[in-house]
Amino acid sequence: MAVPACHRRARPNVLVITVDTLRADRLGCYGFGLAHTPAIDRLAEEGVRCTDVATAAPITLPAHASIMTGLYPPAHGVRDNGNYALGQEAVTLAEQLHAAGYRTAAFVSAAVLTRRYGLDQGFAVYDDDLWSEDTPPLFMIRERPAQRTADRALAWLEDWWKSAPRQPFFLWVHFFDPHQPYNRRSNDLAALAPTPYDAEIAEADRGVGRLLDRLRQQGVLDETLVAFTADHGESLEEHGEPTHGIFIYDATIRVPLIWRLPGVFGANTTYDGPVRHIDIASTVLGVLGLPGGDSTQGTNLLQALRGRTPPPDLVQYSETRLAEEGFGMAPLFGVRHAGRKWIQAPHPELYDLRQDPRELTNLYPRDAAAARPLEDALAAITTASTRRALSAPTRLIDRETEEMLRALGYIAPPEQRAEMAGRDPKDGMALYNKLQEARQLVQVDRLDRAETLLGEVLAAAPENVTARNLLAFVAVKRNELDEAERQYVASLEQQPRQHRVHGALGALALRRGDLDESERRFHLALELAPNDVEAMSNLGFIDAVRGNDAGAEAWYERAIAIDPTYPHVHRRLADLFYDRKDYARALQYYRRVLAALPEYFEVLIQAGNSARFFGDVPTAAEYYDEANRVRADSWIPSYNLACLRALNGAPDDALALLGDAIERGLASQELLDGNPDLETARMLPGWRSLLDRMQTAATPAAPG
Repeated sequence: MAVPACHRRARPNVLVITVDTLRADRLGCYGFGLAHTPAIDRLAEEGVRCTDVATAAPITLPAHASIMTGLYPPAHGVRDNGNYALGQEAVTLAEQLHAAGYRTAAFVSAAVLTRRYGLDQGFAVYDDDLWSEDTPPLFMIRERPAQRTADRALAWLEDWWKSAPRQPFFLWVHFFDPHQPYNRRSNDLAALAPTPYDAEIAEADRGVGRLLDRLRQQGVLDETLVAFTADHGESLEEHGEPTHGIFIYDATIRVPLIWRLPGVFGANTTYDGPVRHIDIASTVLGVLGLPGGDSTQGTNLLQALRGRTPPPDLVQYSETRLAEEGFGMAPLFGVRHAGRKWIQAPHPELYDLRQDPRELTNLYPRDAAAARPLEDALAAITTASTRRALSAPTRLIDRETEEMLRALGYIAPPEQRAEMAGRDPKDGMALYNKLQEARQLVQVDRLDRAETLLGEVLAAAPENVTARNLLAFVAVKRNELDEAERQYVASLEQQPRQHRVHGALGALALRRGDLDESERRFHLALELAPNDVEAMSNLGFIDAVRGNDAGAEAWYERAIAIDPTYPHVHRRLADLFYDRKDYARALQYYRRVLAALPEYFEVLIQAGNSARFFGDVPTAAEYYDEANRVRADSWIPSYNLACLRALNGAPDDALALLGDAIERGLASQELLDGNPDLETARMLPGWRSLLDRMQTAATPAAPG
């Protein structure tokens, strides 16, 4: 059928916006009076706001796979972050719209959604290049803030606007900001929002607003079907869970969903019927009059959302395998139906959501029979999903992804999973939280307190090698290498097959200059994990230190063959030559990194430095200019260009560039007064006023 209730010559565009880790009850349009979410609230005023929406999983990749395929995790096969990828046999919404003549593009903001996990299927553009972003702090993830993701999506929209003839577009934009850690990016939003989490939601709202405002300006917003949702919520310490992923209580399962398309959906209306993420793809296809919705597990809610039919009586399924996949605890499966929720667990749970919306009173111990219909509904969904299950390939994750997932609390090593095998997550949460707290303390160098917590974990569970490995890392941070080695060796005595620990011992030996022992340890790591590109990179580094460049190159090429996107392989060699002041060879290897990752900000700077130090001024300037384009908010490119200009007879240009650097955040007088490259600029009359500008920029404004 044609697009309903519309007199359109062409099908509408489609814009899907997902915000990571966004609770529905922290938006103004969902009743949170302290929210600062004007763009999302306006979207709700102009469309249909769904009040009872459940995600399929409280974790990013499985939830988005359900949104894009209309299948539950047992059917599409993606059960966790990092260890799975969507199989090629899956049919995504992007593939269906691409086949229908849509121009497709996606812009994602975190490493858990990069193309290696299969969600790029059907997208002609899949922007997951995060290497232009700052290197994250210890244990943290590389991510892109909402404003920079919005910049890239808006640039794509400008290109679409100028194209002729214009195809309808399908654009998916993912914002990551509300995910922990809650970083304060805008002082004004931090002042307006009640908590850092809410400030991050406000930051994402600004990104949403910029997209919608541009479509308004182009006159195409009313010709665009907008679907706004979140992948999951955030516990915020409810039920003892700091963030999300372990439990399936409504704090992480209930999400917002707003539809907007004038002429199809009424303005400022609410829909109170049950909705699942798997219904989004079917409903989009229904609005567009395209086939394919029947191949999903979802329901086309078009007529119900328009008020023309009663809401379908849907069972909402959710699962989390994170407790099992990441920590060896029991998985959780659950359903919500008719105001009740059933959670299948070693200690089962039943809640009356109407009387007990925060799920504080478990009814199962005194009324197990009331759970029987929900148990049957869960079994039916599981059976139906298994019958249509796709094969999602399990992936051997690379070192960076593994560390990223562990930083986010999404994964533990196999040895910790063995330690916690079969526990109900409710029982294992205290240990999990203590380990997470210790890791966060290490991040901010509160090493004494971290050491105390880890000692408490080991006193309660002496077999817990995760705590012992963290103690070893604390010793490394203190430069107590003998103690670090003792802890790592003790960890291997408990669990011998830890390739990461062999790698850590190899790194310790490398710091001591013991190349033979380092080499032995990295080979042991490779025996346990043959695709460990980090071990290969280190073995190549050892060969390079020994002067065996051919051997180093062989190791690096082997690592690249396994993971072409792994940037540290050639960078490791480039940094080695840079430290040796062999700048020509350093530049050679930095260029190899940039061939694969042309917007890797740090490497652009290092390539510029290499060119500068061996006298190739034009090439250095080109790299600094490109770094400035990639990260217009950073002071580093302007500062380096200033040094280059001062050294090459243009101190006035250098002074102007330093002014730009101050505007972008340069606040170190030592970098100005102590750098000999800037000597000619310091002789200029404007130098004093430049220092005054920096001091003024660094001084907080007095309260009004």
